[in-house]
Amino acid sequence: MPVSTTLDHVTIVAEDFQASRAVYDALLGCLGLAPTVDFEDPEGDSDDTNAVAAVGYSDAAGRLLLWLVAGTAATTGAHLALAVTEPALVRAVHATAREAGIPVVQAPRDWESDRLQYYGTQLSDPAGNRVEVLLRHPGRS
Repeated sequence: MPVSTTLDHVTIVAEDFQASRAVYDALLGCLGLAPTVDFEDPEGDSDDTNAVAAVGYSDAAGRLLLWLVAGTAATTGAHLALAVTEPALVRAVHATAREAGIPVVQAPRDWESDRLQYYGTQLSDPAGNRVEVLLRHPGRS
């Protein structure tokens, strides 16, 4: 029996929440994804009263796609790939990363191998997770 599924959301845990949030705000903002939900520390510890503990990024339709959560066991080594519809968006994210001092792992380029066939850039968040923005070549898989 065929199963139909779609990815609902991704969660990234950040040890340095504010530094990670700055990266995701900048990169995702270029793509029209905006922080729409902020959760504060539920314990209200005296050290971090009213500190944001999580932020959810949504698309224009209001779907929450990515959660950035504060925590001591940070997500590391993740690879988040975001598909766009225009090469200009790939270039815009790359330019934003360079201007903001976000590490660029791979400048925009064409990937022409048999299985890849896309144009994209890769960037890094403070924990070393990769954020890739790509455009699949039309008419190719």
